[in-house]
Amino acid sequence: MKDTVEGLDPFDFDTVHDRASYGSAKWANQWDEYSPAIQGEGILSLWTADMDFQAPRAVVDRLVDAAGHGIYGYTLRDPGHFEIVQSWFAARHNWAPALETLLPGAGIMPCVAAILRSFTDAGDGVIVQTPVYSPYFEVIKGNGRRLLINQLRLEGDRYGLDLENFELLARSGAKAFILCNPHNPAGHAWTFDELTALNAICERYGIIVISDEIHCDIRLSDAPHIAFASISESARQRSFICVAPTKTFNLAGLQSAVVSVADPVWRARLFDTLRFSFMTNPNYFSRLAFETAYREGGPWLDALTLYLRGNLELVSNFTAASLPGLRPLRPDASFLVWIDARDLDQRVGDVQRFFLNEAKVNMYSGRVYGPGGEGFIRLNIGCARSVLRDALERMAEALQNTAS
Repeated sequence: MKDTVEGLDPFDFDTVHDRASYGSAKWANQWDEYSPAIQGEGILSLWTADMDFQAPRAVVDRLVDAAGHGIYGYTLRDPGHFEIVQSWFAARHNWAPALETLLPGAGIMPCVAAILRSFTDAGDGVIVQTPVYSPYFEVIKGNGRRLLINQLRLEGDRYGLDLENFELLARSGAKAFILCNPHNPAGHAWTFDELTALNAICERYGIIVISDEIHCDIRLSDAPHIAFASISESARQRSFICVAPTKTFNLAGLQSAVVSVADPVWRARLFDTLRFSFMTNPNYFSRLAFETAYREGGPWLDALTLYLRGNLELVSNFTAASLPGLRPLRPDASFLVWIDARDLDQRVGDVQRFFLNEAKVNMYSGRVYGPGGEGFIRLNIGCARSVLRDALERMAEALQNTAS
């Protein structure tokens, strides 16, 4: 914390916080995978998708009060738990899921795993659109399903759909499709027409749609977020919409989620999988953070969004002026910037490792995200602007040293 809870600035995004001493996966003991020789000293960590900002003050205050209570027994959700979710999405995204459709979950990926186990069999094909969030590969293959890759088409600075190949995969026996909406790592907000085209193919071949919408709240462009279930009754009936406040309010360590399932038979089946996997009981702290964030976090999110837009402008302007060979794609959503570094990658061998070793800036390698990610890097701009500027200046210096 900055000083004390009482002195916490509700909209302070400039303070640099020590996270390593609290077991942060982002900042502590994660360098071995990349370069054992440098062991993290002085490295700026801008890789994994959590932010370096404190959560909204209302959330912090509620959790401090709960911690002080000192009794951490079994808990129930607030009676208005699902009404809070419904109100948030109605106000922010023009989508009001019916209350009876909402199920509790322990996190987005546990919910995705539960859906795959409930509605597909071992060996069934599951489509993803790469480059994409890599845990999708793990949840598919780790549960004995068959990974089917539909590579997106990069058209200028935007990704587009390969509907022809998507239909070929659908025809090959696919049973499910995991949609990343908005897309991670590119931050693309899928349009109504794009979602409608995907739904038409899924409907034609009887494919269920698992729509991961965790990145929907932070809007970096004027493009709206369109919930997959909102495009048509057909889409609503054959989809599972997975949402959570964890990316929005920087609560990733307090795992919680909600899944909207319109079909009552499917909903009962999924609920059985969740409850018999003991995934429905809320964590004492995550339940409070979830409800407080959605109830009271709107002003904080609005301030955060403005700050992140400023960080995005810094990246765009600095890259154009001082980072030749890097081309950031402008995201519609979230706090992640997907950077085309293919030319530089060919020159230095591995662009992610180059910046880690030469600039001590750690970003995610695009190769992690599957076919189409080669030569890209993903930069997390969810940090104090001073840290981001330091990282960009280090990268520029590394490039100058290479050129000289």
